Amino acid sequence: MIEGVGEAVVLRPPEDIIAFVTDLERYKTADWKIGRVLEQRREGDRIFMRHDGTLRGVPGPAVALEMVIEGRTSVRYRSVPTFPSSAVLTFDGGFELAETGEGTRVVHTERFRFHAPWRFAAEPFLRAWLAEDVRAEMRRLKDLLEAG
Repeated sequence: MIEGVGEAVVLRPPEDIIAFVTDLERYKTADWKIGRVLEQRREGDRIFMRHDGTLRGVPGPAVALEMVIEGRTSVRYRSVPTFPSSAVLTFDGGFELAETGEGTRVVHTERFRFHAPWRFAAEPFLRAWLAEDVRAEMRRLKDLLEAG
């Protein structure tokens, strides 16, 4: 398993941050791993999404994920098994939000689990890159939300 964690204090309320991270067309301006958004549908606090993208510039198969919004404090997601992506990897993560006197503290986590035989090449190739990419993603999220 490889993991990236990023954190930012954003001068916006939790609702604005949740609206941004749950709209893939908008969120891909902060998360450059997301490519074309193929599907997105929402039922209450659950959102199903499919998109393609790249990891460290390497294109991968389209992935599906389910997001769950938990009030004003959390958005969690996990991959939904779909072929061919489920033969390569699974992933999960989310956003934890806490209001502070300085703004909303956002902690974002992404975890990828590659299956053999891809694990042996992918994890060493992506480990340090993912850690830095998620930190940079949070800097972009902050800049985009505070500018708009």
